[in-house]
Amino acid sequence: MDTSLLKYIESSLVNGELPRDFSLPKEADNDEEIIWADGAMDGVAVYHMGYSDLDDEDKSLMIEALKYVSDGNYEKADELFIKLTSRKHALQIIDPLQSYINSHRNDLDAVNLNKYGLYLLINASRREMVKLGLSFLELFVTDKNEEIKRATRIIGLSDEFTLFAIYVMAKWKDGNNEIWQLAKKVHSWGRIHAIEIIEPVNEEIRKWFLMDGVHNDVMDSYSALICWNKAGCNELIHNIQSKEEYTSIRDIIRGMLNESAVAGLSKIENKEEVILVFLSYARNYADEIEDFETVLEIKEYFEQENEEIVSLCNEIINTDKCRELVKEAVKKGHNIELAEELNIDYRNDLYELMESSFKDKHFLCSYLMDDPEYKDKVIDLFHTNLPLNEMKTSPSTTLGLGENYWKQRALECLLQELNRYPLEGVDFVETGLQSEPIRTRNLALSTIEAWVSQLNKPLSELLPELDILLNMFSVLEPDEKVKKRMEDLLKGNTSFDDISIEF
Repeated sequence: MDTSLLKYIESSLVNGELPRDFSLPKEADNDEEIIWADGAMDGVAVYHMGYSDLDDEDKSLMIEALKYVSDGNYEKADELFIKLTSRKHALQIIDPLQSYINSHRNDLDAVNLNKYGLYLLINASRREMVKLGLSFLELFVTDKNEEIKRATRIIGLSDEFTLFAIYVMAKWKDGNNEIWQLAKKVHSWGRIHAIEIIEPVNEEIRKWFLMDGVHNDVMDSYSALICWNKAGCNELIHNIQSKEEYTSIRDIIRGMLNESAVAGLSKIENKEEVILVFLSYARNYADEIEDFETVLEIKEYFEQENEEIVSLCNEIINTDKCRELVKEAVKKGHNIELAEELNIDYRNDLYELMESSFKDKHFLCSYLMDDPEYKDKVIDLFHTNLPLNEMKTSPSTTLGLGENYWKQRALECLLQELNRYPLEGVDFVETGLQSEPIRTRNLALSTIEAWVSQLNKPLSELLPELDILLNMFSVLEPDEKVKKRMEDLLKGNTSFDDISIEF
C-alpha cells in the first residue's frame, strides 16, 4: 500500500469517526495468519506481555537512523527505521529513542527531528513508522501547529494509533478535553488507553466515566476500576437516583468482577459494603437479564467469602421475573449458567437450536454431552451436518481461521467433548487427524491420548486400525511438535505431558 495511512483513515471517516468495522489494510510483508485487530497487539503488550529491550545491534541502527534524521536525510532515515521496525515494534523502540534524543539534544537538530515526525505522520504507509512519527512529535510543543494537531486528531481515530496520539495531545493547552473528545469516538483499545489519562475535571466528564466510559469492544474490565474511581462511584452508590444510574454502576461493577485481565473489585477497600449497597438497589431495580447475570457473578465472586452477600444474591435471583427472563433467553442459547442456577431445563431448547442452526450453534454441544439422553443425539447431529470424508485433506500448518474452516471448528468442539468417552466417535477422530488445520489435528491427538490414558492401553491394542493410520499420517505431518505427539502414541505411551493447544 503506497497511500499514507493518514489519508486512508481520513478517507474512511463517516460523520467524524471511523465505522465500528473499520480496520487498517494488511501490510504486504506481513504473512502472519493471525491478523490482530487494530491496536490489539500493542494493547496486549502494554497490559500483559511487556516487551524486550533493544539489543546493541538495534540500538546502533536506531542511533544511525537518528543521525540521518538530524542531517535532514529522511530517505536514508526511512530505510534504517523500516529495517529496525521490521525487527522490533514501535513500543519497544520509543523509550530508548526518546531517551537518546533527550540526552543528546545538543548534538541533534531539533528542527529536523520535529519535521521528520510530521513527515512520518502525514506520509508513512507503515503502521510502526506512523507510531515513530508520533513519538518524535511527543517530544515537542505542538499546540500552535494546526497541521500537526489536525493530523494527530485524525490518526488517533484509529485504535492502532490512539495510544501514541494521546501523548502528543496531552501536551496541548486543552489536551485533557482533546483526549476526551477522541475517546468518545474510539471504541476498542484506543478508548482503553485514553481513559487511563483523562481526568474528570468537570461534571460532564465525570458523568461520561459513569455512563459510558467502561464500555468498549475489547473487555469492560480493562477500564472498570478506573471508571469507578474517576466517576466517584464510591460515594454515588449510596445515593442512586434512577435506573440509568443503577445500570451504569452495575456495568462498572460487572467489569470489576472479572479480574482475569486486570485488577478490579479486589482493589476496593470497602468492596463488601459496596456490594451490599448495590444489591439493596438491585432488589428494586433488577428487571433485565443483565441485572440478574451481574447478581449471579457477584454470588460466584463471594461464594466462599461472605454468606450475607450470597444469601442476598439468592433472594434476588430466585424471583419470578428472573425465571421468566431466563426461560426466554435459553431459547436463544443464552444464560445457561442462570438456567442451571434456577434448575431450569434447557436441554431441549439447546438441542433444537443446534438442529435448526448447526453452523452457528454447534458449540452448544458442550452443555449437552454430559447428558446420556442427549449425547447420542448430539453425535448424530454432527454426523448429519459434517461431511467427514470431504474434510479429510493433506495436513498444513494453518490454524484454520476464517469462514472457510467453520466445519473444522465445529469438529474441534466435539473432539473436546469426546475426550471423556473412550472409543466413541472414532470416525470424528480419524477426520481430525486428517484435517488441514494444525489445531484440529492437535485436538484429535488429545482425544486419543485421553482414551489410552483412561483405559491404560497402548493405541496399537486399543484401536489397531487407527494405529496403522496414524503411522501413515506421521510421515506426512509437517509440524515437528505434532509429529512428536504421533510418535509417542505409536511407541505405546499411555501417559502424556499436558499439551497447551494454541488457538
